[in-house]
Amino acid sequence: MSVIIEEAIRGWMAANRGLREQVTGLGVERFFATLGDSEPADQAQLGRAVAAARDAVFTALTAETVFDQLPSPPLEAGAREALRSRWYGLSPTWVLPGPPTTERSLSAQRLAIAAGGGSLLGMLVFGTLFNLSLDLRAVGMLIGAPAGAAGAMYAVGRLAESKALRVALTTLLGLAGTLDLARVATLGAVGLWGRLAGFGLLRRIMLYPGVVALLAFTRGSSQYDRGAYRESIRDLIRQWVDCSALLLCSLASAPVAPPRSPVLDPDLARAIHDLHRADLPALPTAAEALLLEARRLGLSGLSDPARFTAEERAERRRLRWGPELAEHYRPFGLIEEGDTVIIEDEPVIQNHTVLEKGLVRKQRS
Repeated sequence: MSVIIEEAIRGWMAANRGLREQVTGLGVERFFATLGDSEPADQAQLGRAVAAARDAVFTALTAETVFDQLPSPPLEAGAREALRSRWYGLSPTWVLPGPPTTERSLSAQRLAIAAGGGSLLGMLVFGTLFNLSLDLRAVGMLIGAPAGAAGAMYAVGRLAESKALRVALTTLLGLAGTLDLARVATLGAVGLWGRLAGFGLLRRIMLYPGVVALLAFTRGSSQYDRGAYRESIRDLIRQWVDCSALLLCSLASAPVAPPRSPVLDPDLARAIHDLHRADLPALPTAAEALLLEARRLGLSGLSDPARFTAEERAERRRLRWGPELAEHYRPFGLIEEGDTVIIEDEPVIQNHTVLEKGLVRKQRS
C-alpha cells in the first residue's frame, strides 16, 4: 500500500511541475513587492516580506482546484480545513536572507574624470615650474601629465575609502563656513564686494562649492546584484514549495478526520457573540464580560485588570528559572537554572490544570 501511495505522490509531483513553478513565481513577486526598494532592508521589513511570500504560497497550494487534483483528495469541507490546519502546523519555518550589501568603489567614469582633471592640473603646474626654472615647458608637461593623473586618482580613492578623512573635511568645511558667514554678516551692505576681496573671503567662499562637489564626487553607496539576489530567492522559495507540496500530498494520503467541534458553555458563547457585535465604544465592556465568563470557568491569571484598560504599558515579569517553573513555562533557547527569564506568554490554567504552557526567554544583559 505504501508503494502505491509513493508512486501516486511521485506521479502528482511530476505532473504538477508547472503548478509549482507558478506558485514559486507568485511567492517571489510577493516577497519583492513587500520588501520594496529601500537599501538596506531592516529585519522587520524582511520578516514581513518572508511572511507575505509564505502566505501567498500556502494560499495558492491550498486552493480548491489543487485539492481536487491531489492523489487522495479530501471530499468534505471539514476534512479539507483539517488538512490545511495540519499542513500549516507541520510546515517548516521559512528563512530567507536579506539583500547582500557591499560598499561600492568609485565607478570607471569617475576615475576617468579624476585622471583627466589631474592630468591637466599636473601639466599646468609642472609645465609652469619647468618653464620658469629650466625653460623646458614640454618636459614639465610630459612629467606632469602622468604625475597629476596618478595623484588625483590616489587622492580621490583615499577620500572615497576613508570615512575619517571625509568626516574631518566635512567638519572643517562646516566650521570655516560658519566663521565666514558670521564675518560677512558683520560687514554691512556698503562696500560689501570690496571688503570681501580685501579680507580674502571671496576666494574662500568660492572654494566651498568645490569642496562640496569633491565630497559628492567621492561619495560611495551600497549596492547589490538584484538579478543574482532575485535568482537566489527564487531557488530558496522553489525548495520550500517542493517541500510543502510533498508534505501536502503525504498528509492527504492519510485519512484526515474533521476536528470535533467542542461544545461551549452557553454563557461563554453569548459573551463571545456580544464581543463580536460590540461597536468601538462598547469594546471594553464586552471584553470585560467575556473575561468574567472565563474567570467563572476557572481560568487563572485573569484577576488583574486587563492590559488594554491600563494607561501605561505593563512591564513584563521577570523570574528566576528553576525546575518548578518548567511545569508552567516552556523555555525559548538554552536556559540554565538560576538564569533570569522574561515571561513572553503566560500559561493557560483552568482549575489548577495547565492547558497550555507559557513561554519564557533568557534576559540578556
